[in-house]
Amino acid sequence: MQQDKKLTTREREIVILISKNLKYKEIAVKLNLGYETIKTYVKRIRKKLNLSSKLEVGLWGYKQGWTEG
Repeated sequence: MQQDKKLTTREREIVILISKNLKYKEIAVKLNLGYETIKTYVKRIRKKLNLSSKLEVGLWGYKQGWTEG
């Protein structure tokens, strides 16, 4: 899908972790980033993909097959 080319490597990592149902705090710890930083990334991802919620981001990643591994 063309939309995924808009995402940075870090944004893709976050989408994958959201698709695996991790919470913001869990993602922050796993990526060694702050909680607010993760929230900012998710806002950017939502805007780039024209999605309205974290749940939609997770579903989008799942549909891309990004939950493997």
